[in-house]
Amino acid sequence: MGRLDAPLLDLDVQAWLLLAHLTGDITLPSEKDMKRFNLQALMYELQDPYIRANIDKNYDEHWDDSLDDDHWMYQFGDKRAREMETNTLTLQYRFLARDMIDSSYPFDLGTYKKLNGKAKAIVEMSVVSGFDFHSVQLVEGSRDSSWKTFRDGNPTNIRSIMTGTKAIPFKCHWLDLEGDGVDDICGTPAPLNLKGKGKSKATAMNKMLQAIRPPCVTSRAHVDEDGRDAKAALQSEILGLGFRGLVNRGRTM
Repeated sequence: MGRLDAPLLDLDVQAWLLLAHLTGDITLPSEKDMKRFNLQALMYELQDPYIRANIDKNYDEHWDDSLDDDHWMYQFGDKRAREMETNTLTLQYRFLARDMIDSSYPFDLGTYKKLNGKAKAIVEMSVVSGFDFHSVQLVEGSRDSSWKTFRDGNPTNIRSIMTGTKAIPFKCHWLDLEGDGVDDICGTPAPLNLKGKGKSKATAMNKMLQAIRPPCVTSRAHVDEDGRDAKAALQSEILGLGFRGLVNRGRTM
């Protein structure tokens, strides 16, 4: 198991951290301080059930023996399961935020003690992706069973952490999609919402997008009984991690 649900971002930050050590930007602590720091970090992680299950073999085995498949933790609609997932991701991104500061990484997620709005948005969207996409209820014999797949999720809460732009839904149900180009898969993008000087540019951009990407035409073969087309979302959003300048260095834990 990787430390994050965003392994490429984590790998990039760790590369910057390694470079900082190699170039002397970070002074290596003593062996005693290293052990103390790692022990402290481990104690924090052991308080989280998901993380501990991946560290402690005995805990993981007891987990499997004690909980059956009907336990609330395995029910995607249970608020307690979502809260557990949120807590796990929050702790992981707190560690990442700390490493970003130490390595002077050119992006800011806050500090170990307090994540900023962008980090909280990433955590929220990760939970949505895990619970509201993969957990699409597939009921055999239901009115939507002829078209619904695990990809037919709701993109309402998926948006860019940089601009606030919402994810573009699929043109139609997954099974109705034809072709592999962007225009074959994606529906009409959400309008840009800019204010002030950027408003006129946003209006022009929205008109251009509407011109080059017509509204989707969904096959009537997979429309539900109410005649409403279910919109599916692009499951993962590309985070535009642009340069924001160097951040302040210093551990906060």
